[in-house]
Amino acid sequence: MDPAVSSATLAARYDAIPYDVRPHFLTHPDRLASVATFLGYAAPLPSGCRVLEVGCNDGANVIPMALSLPEATFVGCDLSPTAVAAAKATIAALGLANIELRCEDLATLDPALGDFDYIVAHGVYSWVPPAVREALLALAGRRLTPHGLMFVSYNTLPGGHVRMAAWEMLHHHVDGIADPRARMEAARALARLVAEGGPAQHAADDAMRAELRAIAERTDSQLFHDDLAVPNDPVHFRDFAAAADRHGLAFLAEAELHSMSGAGISAAARQFLSARDPLEREQYLDFVRLRRFRQSLVRRREARPSGRPLAEQLAAMHVSADASLLRAAEAGKLPDLARQLEPAERGGGQVQRLLEELVRRAPGSLPIAELAARVAAGERADSPPALDALLRDAYVGSILNLHVHPPQVATAPSTSPTANRLVRLQAGRQQDLTTQMHTWVRIPDANARRLLTLLDGTRDVAQLANALAPDWHGARAEVATFVGHALVQFGRLGLLAA
Repeated sequence: MDPAVSSATLAARYDAIPYDVRPHFLTHPDRLASVATFLGYAAPLPSGCRVLEVGCNDGANVIPMALSLPEATFVGCDLSPTAVAAAKATIAALGLANIELRCEDLATLDPALGDFDYIVAHGVYSWVPPAVREALLALAGRRLTPHGLMFVSYNTLPGGHVRMAAWEMLHHHVDGIADPRARMEAARALARLVAEGGPAQHAADDAMRAELRAIAERTDSQLFHDDLAVPNDPVHFRDFAAAADRHGLAFLAEAELHSMSGAGISAAARQFLSARDPLEREQYLDFVRLRRFRQSLVRRREARPSGRPLAEQLAAMHVSADASLLRAAEAGKLPDLARQLEPAERGGGQVQRLLEELVRRAPGSLPIAELAARVAAGERADSPPALDALLRDAYVGSILNLHVHPPQVATAPSTSPTANRLVRLQAGRQQDLTTQMHTWVRIPDANARRLLTLLDGTRDVAQLANALAPDWHGARAEVATFVGHALVQFGRLGLLAA
């Protein structure tokens, strides 16, 4: 890849084909602080933190954070004037005063902006020239607060080698085509041609054909800004860790802790990994998993986890059901999950009841102190539950989520239901909406989106039905029934604010 790609060239690409940005819950300060706290690392509290997002694009990730943490301060920077202008328009429409967006190069970011508790760089590191990657880590080395954290995602090797081979084919075919949409059309055509080109000559060929089939189905944003991006340089974890070390930074964990576990790999591989030091283990785990993407958290090298007992780390946190737990419940597999988490349990069913309670509360959360009290009240002498171990295993296994600052979500409609300002604004413009959990959901129904625009907390259900009726698409007699049903669904989707 060309290391001399200019900032202007990168900005022009994002202006030519808009990047499809959505909220990424792994980057939210609550998630970052929760992972750190679980590991015994004293990360800054989200409630009043200072956050920088590098490569913020149109603000789809950083703006909802600012709305959810009104006492915190947010800064976003991006090279695209078009994207930054769109973000500023959204900020103005929402009346947010705790966020500032800049069309600025990360390497020259104004020092007057100060230091940051959290720096987010999602979709940046692999997609910029080597000098900019160094500048990104240098920025974190200079501007992170003493216990601050940086989130950085990047394409990795060895799994990235299959993708790189596919990319080389595409670039050979399209690099002479100037028009972005013509490039994408030609890339998809070649990907389909090769993917269905005939029977595999070697077993390894199947992986390449599968990659090309997937490329042919990518969205414009994915294809243009990832598969056809220049630069796009996957790196070994060892090289990323060494680069971080050059700037006084050290690896803390993956934002998805389950990706650091030995789940799903052979006993021989787990035994091999157990003899390695932490950084070496991560590199060999990439080899074993053929990993192609990481979402890493780094800290200042001198700031280390405290080693506090797990019970102390969990005491002030909240817990909620992960999407995987909700899917298991829908499929009737909660008993299987409960047995996995507490295989020694004999007939008491406490673990299953706890999981069922969290499913009932979803997408809301439960204070762990309250959960502990419930467990203690139901404890049996012959089968005492180990709550700390249960939460540890369920969190690392992505069955439960932990929260330092839980989302302010109403799981059922109140007498005057409310959706936050961003949801109401988005519902008048688009189908993809940001939830209270910093995820996104698609609402294709025009009546539902119109109803969401009305949820400013000033109307009860009858008033909502009357307000919706003039724009109703369907029989008028169905309006009231629809409103009641839709509000329940909004609560389940996390679109109602507490």
